[in-house]
Amino acid sequence: MDGLAASVVEQLPLGLFALDPAGRVLLWSAEAARLTGWPADEVLGEIPFDHDRTPVDRAGAQALFDAARAGRVSVPLPANVPTGRTLFVHAGPGTGGVGIVGALQDASDARAGTEAFSLLDALWQNAPVGLAYFDTDLRYRRLNTAITTMDGGTEDGRNGRTVEELHGETGVRIGEVMREVIATGVPRTDWPLTGRLWQGHGPEQSWMINCYPVRDRNGSVLGVGLVVLDVTESEQSRRELAELAAAREQVLRRYRSLVDATASAVWIRESDGSAREDSPSFRAVSGQSREEYLGWGFLDAVHPADRAGKRAAWAAAVARGADFEHVHRLRAGRGWRRYRSRAVPVLEDGVVVEWVGTETDIDDEWRSRHRLDVLAGATLAVNTALDPETELLALADAVVPEFADLCRVYLVDDTEAPAPGRPVRGRRWVTRAAPGLPPVPGAADGTTDGAARFVFGPDHPLARAVRTRRPELELDPIETDHWAGTPEMFEWARAVGMNSRLVAPVLSGGRVTAGLLFASCGDRPEYTPDDLALVTELAARASAAVEHGRRFQQTRQVSLALQESMLTEPPAMADIGIGGLEVACRYRPAAAELEVGGDWYDVFRLPFGDLALAVGDVAGHDLAAAATMGQLRSMLRALAYDTDGAPSDVLRRLDRVASRLDVTRFTTLVHGRILVRGGGMVFRWSNAGHPVPLLIDADGAVEHIGGAVDVVLGVDPERLRHDQEVPLPPGSTLVLYTDGLAERRDDPDDCADRALLALARSGAALGLEELCDHLVAGTPADTGDDIVVLAVRCTS
Repeated sequence: MDGLAASVVEQLPLGLFALDPAGRVLLWSAEAARLTGWPADEVLGEIPFDHDRTPVDRAGAQALFDAARAGRVSVPLPANVPTGRTLFVHAGPGTGGVGIVGALQDASDARAGTEAFSLLDALWQNAPVGLAYFDTDLRYRRLNTAITTMDGGTEDGRNGRTVEELHGETGVRIGEVMREVIATGVPRTDWPLTGRLWQGHGPEQSWMINCYPVRDRNGSVLGVGLVVLDVTESEQSRRELAELAAAREQVLRRYRSLVDATASAVWIRESDGSAREDSPSFRAVSGQSREEYLGWGFLDAVHPADRAGKRAAWAAAVARGADFEHVHRLRAGRGWRRYRSRAVPVLEDGVVVEWVGTETDIDDEWRSRHRLDVLAGATLAVNTALDPETELLALADAVVPEFADLCRVYLVDDTEAPAPGRPVRGRRWVTRAAPGLPPVPGAADGTTDGAARFVFGPDHPLARAVRTRRPELELDPIETDHWAGTPEMFEWARAVGMNSRLVAPVLSGGRVTAGLLFASCGDRPEYTPDDLALVTELAARASAAVEHGRRFQQTRQVSLALQESMLTEPPAMADIGIGGLEVACRYRPAAAELEVGGDWYDVFRLPFGDLALAVGDVAGHDLAAAATMGQLRSMLRALAYDTDGAPSDVLRRLDRVASRLDVTRFTTLVHGRILVRGGGMVFRWSNAGHPVPLLIDADGAVEHIGGAVDVVLGVDPERLRHDQEVPLPPGSTLVLYTDGLAERRDDPDDCADRALLALARSGAALGLEELCDHLVAGTPADTGDDIVVLAVRCTS
């Protein structure tokens, strides 16, 4: 219709114009421009006749427009225009956003009226909307073809009859509106109507109706006009869309209500992943405006360090059309909190049309789990170390940067707790700072401090923690300067944006021996009381570890003394008593710091001239194992020295005595003696469940010396034990050892045993001391057990 109307308007021999309610020109036809000499681009948007050279009587023009605004068709007003023509100005009321419609007619053109009415009649008949005119009795007087097309019938069947007569209940409703328009003179525009015509027998239809009064030149109402647009199909589509929208909105309301119960933000995104629909709940978290959020602006609320990962994960989910889940930090208030994004695609015919998702705050949950991880890692770190200072160093390494951007360990002077008002002194042991931070003042190389001294005033948090023996939490530390210690440290804290810090005391033997300081800087969230509980637990575990380390140091001293007393050096060649023998021994404990364990060796000369050998293994790697080993070693020496019996008899007696005295733990042992027989040397031995010794001949060939292996000590003291003998020819080497030299955790094919033979073979040409080092260094074992090697070489 718009194209047809525009075409007819341009062909009319009348200049047409329209004004908005404020009186500004909305329409100025080409004919209006030709008749007046005023181009459209100079007139549009202006108020006509509102300047010094107005071509009409100003009062007459005002009266003309006032009458049009009041709903009356005005009396033509003459106007003299720049083209020299005299024009008649007609004006009438408009509808909708149009205040006044009007026409300019050349007073000298007699054809204009006839042509105009002919063209308007063509527009009337061919308009794609229904047009009808009724008199004041509401009887049809004129209608166009579109009216009959809508509901059937003919023009003759309507003229002279009322709408009530023809259309029943629907006609009554139309008649009520037309009578209202006649009575008030006010048009009724864009009035939606749904009903059935022809006494209710027609199909249900929907129309959009405009109803306006028709007046004569004096303003009297002659009748009423209708403009009817059939919107049945579009109304049906609109209703269907409205129903779908209502259903969708209901689902979304239910979904939002469900999600609101979990304190999640809900959002809807387009199929490409961008945001076209607003999400007030998301913006309530991020603090963004609607304009900042839409499009891809929602990504700006994600932490810069997480933004690339979030964008990539979201793009991948959009490309696959698959469910999406991602954890990231989101701006929330002054800081950042961790949120979990979850989204599912909405499909139509298998195609993604949009996404529905949520943002759920999991920061408290994440931080709780993270605290547990930090606690577990720190506990493992401090328990691995075995001296107090190394334990504190391990703790600092474990918490930076996982929990803190800065950790400092202060060793407090071993004095009584300071009285109120007294400073705290000591040495700063270590500093750990997160990567990317500038060097921390006072740290020699940025990490360790060694013996750097400190003095903290009584108001310093560490001084308070030492005094009260309780951890402390302080927020906004850069607002105060008492905690920094030095101006340089205070300026460093300001530069890195330190937002909070924690201090905790470490106790040992009832005294505070150290203080731990943890600081949060920059984007890391400030510490909370929950974090205070964590450092309380960290300090408690560090205190336990330090106390354990202190006791360990005492145990270590006892262990060293025990080792010195038991693992004596083997006799020199001159002291052996048998010419041509050389002896070497090696001991490597599993726990190197203990320097002692359950493995042992012994070499001593017997009264009747033989050389006694022993290699044993008591289960365990602690002081108790070492003590048992010492007792068994002493008893073996006594029993072997007191009798000339065979090695099997010595082991049987040792088993019986140790069991009755409740000394024996699970113990393996090889005991034998080297003796001279017939001009050569022989090794005679008995084996209580121990690895079989090796024999390396002068040519470098290696083999196990074989023989019976009896039950270990402590199982059946009365069981019979056996002796074996093997000659030791000149140049041969006898090697006794514990299972720490060859044992593997998983070795079904006995690969470790073959590897040990190969290792011995490759070192056969070495000197005896070098051979022992070679075996210990190249061991194929993987158990980390104690290692003992006792080697005897026959040089002649």
